[in-house]
Amino acid sequence: MALSIISLRKSLSGLKGVSFWKALAIFFALLNLKHIPFAWHLRVLNALLSHVPFTSRRIHTASTLLTPASLFHPMILTSRAAPLEMDYNLHKSNSTYFADFDVARVHLFIRLCGLGLARTSSELWLAANKQGPKRIRAFMGGVHLSFKREIWPLQGFEMWTRLLCWDRKWFYVVTYFVEKGRVVPKGWVLQPWRNQGGKGPDDNDEEPVEGKRKGNHPAIFATGIAKYVCKRGRLTVPPERILQSSNLLPPKPADNLPTTPPLTDSPAVPADGDAVPASASAAAEAVHDATASAAEEMMDAALRVKPTGGDGEWNWERVERERMRGMRIAEAWNGTEALGEEFLGERGMALGRWWDWPGT
Repeated sequence: MALSIISLRKSLSGLKGVSFWKALAIFFALLNLKHIPFAWHLRVLNALLSHVPFTSRRIHTASTLLTPASLFHPMILTSRAAPLEMDYNLHKSNSTYFADFDVARVHLFIRLCGLGLARTSSELWLAANKQGPKRIRAFMGGVHLSFKREIWPLQGFEMWTRLLCWDRKWFYVVTYFVEKGRVVPKGWVLQPWRNQGGKGPDDNDEEPVEGKRKGNHPAIFATGIAKYVCKRGRLTVPPERILQSSNLLPPKPADNLPTTPPLTDSPAVPADGDAVPASASAAAEAVHDATASAAEEMMDAALRVKPTGGDGEWNWERVERERMRGMRIAEAWNGTEALGEEFLGERGMALGRWWDWPGT
């Protein structure tokens, strides 16, 4: 270690006009670019600029390769554990996962729903005679992370983020933190130049994974789930309408028409406990009485797409089966909304009050 520090000092001292300590500070800053002031905002802005088209033609072009078969595919974002993310155990601190999770969700949500948000915003604004908010906004209603393995300093990792399901109000999105380079998908939908052996977005050779593996994939560091609601002022815009406008839902069977869900009037910011309607899915009833450990096992075992076989076509029935399967996980997680009822507040005693840090 001493020899390495001496070598580093000699190398850095070779920079003309730059002192060793200044060069060391620059080197340390470069290792922690994710944590310079406003870095999180710049990372989110990069996600927006990477996926938000600026003209109607670009909106259309960006979505031509996305079909119902792509609805549940993950988007992969690469990152690295910066030294400033380390905790006293010298691995990535639990709290830092949430900032990475934020950025990964923006990449996926804008790519999947950018077209639908633009179209639906325009439709609702015109329907309201150009009154009220012109754009739909997305609000996060909750997030949960489950940790499996540690991430070491400067270790690379990938965030595999995909749509889990949706109901009348919420989008549910999941992210896997995965060891970088250890897992490679069978093909790439939006980046066909990465495909090898002629595989492409129209291939339907996915193999069912039921029974293939028990528990988590060994490359997973952590799994997370979050939910989003889309609002135009006080009006909740149903996820199904946005997905339809994004060309990501197949046609409904004739006996299920009409297709457009109604808007609902609710607070602009989602309130705690204002989650999925009790009638959201019959599958959710199976987990109504699930324990916390059972819900965790369900999440570990089922947070990945399970193809249902057939001819490979993602028709309405197949999309709905996958959505309902995801709702079982989402409903189990939504059970934690009841924790608010456990807060005693002024009705109970407390051990004491301390300050966290100067200025707080």
